[in-house]
Amino acid sequence: MGDSESTIALNFLEITPKSFDLRIYKQRVSKMDAESAAACYKRNLRSQDSSETEARFAIEFEQRDGFEEEIFTSKFDIDLTKRYLLHVLQKNLELRGIKTISGFDKYRRVYLPLKTWTEGIQAVWMEPYFLAQTESFGFLVDFKFRVDPEYKAKIATTSDRRIQVLSGTLDDKGFANKAFYQFKYDKLQVFFEYYLSRFHEIEFGRSTFTISNKLTELEAASLATKTYEFADGKTNASPYLGLLKAKPFSKPEVITDYLFLFRESDRSFAINLLKGLRGELSPNTFPGIEKLFDIPFNNSCIRGKKVPEITLGVLEDIAEEIKSDRTAGKNTLPIVLTRSKLTPADDELYYLIKHTFTKSNIACQVVTKDLIVNSNALKYSLSNIGLQIFAKAGGKPWIVKPALSHCLIVGIGNKNKEVFIADETGYTKKTIEKFLTYSVLTDSSGLFKEIQILSEADNENDYYKKLVQKLKSILHQAHESGYRDVVIHAPFRISRPKVWDLVFADLPEGLNVSVLVISNDHKFFGYDFSKNALVPFESSYIQISKHEYLVWFEGLQYHSSVFSKRIGGPIYINVWHANDRNLQFDPIYRKRLLQDCINLSGANWRGFKAKQLPVSIFYCQKIADFLKKFDDYGLGHIEFENLKPWFL
Repeated sequence: MGDSESTIALNFLEITPKSFDLRIYKQRVSKMDAESAAACYKRNLRSQDSSETEARFAIEFEQRDGFEEEIFTSKFDIDLTKRYLLHVLQKNLELRGIKTISGFDKYRRVYLPLKTWTEGIQAVWMEPYFLAQTESFGFLVDFKFRVDPEYKAKIATTSDRRIQVLSGTLDDKGFANKAFYQFKYDKLQVFFEYYLSRFHEIEFGRSTFTISNKLTELEAASLATKTYEFADGKTNASPYLGLLKAKPFSKPEVITDYLFLFRESDRSFAINLLKGLRGELSPNTFPGIEKLFDIPFNNSCIRGKKVPEITLGVLEDIAEEIKSDRTAGKNTLPIVLTRSKLTPADDELYYLIKHTFTKSNIACQVVTKDLIVNSNALKYSLSNIGLQIFAKAGGKPWIVKPALSHCLIVGIGNKNKEVFIADETGYTKKTIEKFLTYSVLTDSSGLFKEIQILSEADNENDYYKKLVQKLKSILHQAHESGYRDVVIHAPFRISRPKVWDLVFADLPEGLNVSVLVISNDHKFFGYDFSKNALVPFESSYIQISKHEYLVWFEGLQYHSSVFSKRIGGPIYINVWHANDRNLQFDPIYRKRLLQDCINLSGANWRGFKAKQLPVSIFYCQKIADFLKKFDDYGLGHIEFENLKPWFL
């Protein structure tokens, strides 16, 4: 379980006392007019000292006519207490004349500005939180950069270097910020010195709370490092070095031809790309597709096509040409050289290419011209481009050694179509016009199996009905195939009463199903104060509640303190639900679930160093990104079940 003396500091400031009473004022919503009720915080409540059923109440934290007083203990209703602490914090900041930023985002947070720039505002936010692991209330704190809306409207590019520098993604020289953790912690230090020192103690009514000025340190443990497996059972700790020393785990069943598509004016760039993929440009960093992946990549299987411009008509003609090749028993993979994605038009062309080939069940590789122009960037990107080409051709470069053997992983993603509808009063409400949920199936070794639509419907009732039916079908098929364990990976919670209760009621005997919520978009961060860079070791993790963990899928390497890129934050994993509750809370089984999450981050065939998310979640995210862009540009619906990993 790792060194018990190792700790990671969570971005959480504990308050004392740990337990307290809060005085609220409430009135039943049913007794209020709609306008008055709309202005209040509302919650379902029952009294602590009675068995009465819950009722909907409007709640105030200061005395108000017509509202009755009630005192609650702090742990009776955690969400109510967090809302109370937010009110207490806001009142104390107001009394001390400390200005906050309003309208920052949708969260119930307080934002305190650090510095204002033309591009936006650097700020630190505070959000009430109950840390179950230590049974403490307090405030989560973190840095955030808010882009100025007017500045954002002026910039033409999809990414802005100055915004990336101010948010800490890039360093001052415009390179990946390898000191990202130090950057964020420096901002917290400014917050501690300038702000927290002024409201270290906050008071409300008869209560006084002290906010700690130190992040809460939690015991850290570690998972095993990833082991990659190649052909003939050979293994290595590195996917790239493993391929240099062994053959890929599985080569494409059919020899692939490669069609290079480029504009006439870009012929020299296409030649440069071809040389690079052959291993002629930088053999020390990439020896070539043929040598590294042990498949043909020579003049006999490569052809080029130059056109004045890459248009829809050109793409459709090539798609028809490739489909003709397919009927003749040949597999052709288009490699398209296109403009850099600097303008909306460039972005639209990129997704037009992807959409045109994908709807014809053709995987394609798109390379932007700016990558080829930058010889240094190209040198270090060739291996990743080659890897993607190999996977899209049907190859399987490697698998990872699993913790749970012969376990099916079902990654779930969704892309609902949302619309805004105004009612008779003019109030605009967001509603879902079309529901779409899909899955990416792999096994616990990371071996890609297939993509399946789980549910597609125009209304919620049909959506849930189809979802339950499809999940039951997948689980029964898994059992028939000999799987004993199935683990669901989803970035969001799926309703227990509407889905899982129904699915679990009809499971084959002996099948264990666990549901994990996994996300890289969350509110947690952590620092290792024993390291100069403040970055925890890769595979480190901390537990923040009975079933919630933060896991560092990337981090400091045990054999090296040098970073080659910016290290991201931890991944949030919630072992949320299971059909066998005893197994769900079994520490050995749970650690295997976590281990396979981090193992699956190594099964990412998008790049040799792409390991920030398990492929079960990452691939679903990539599909959602593509579907959104296809929709944004009006490119129409595509059938994408059972395709090769076209989204790499």
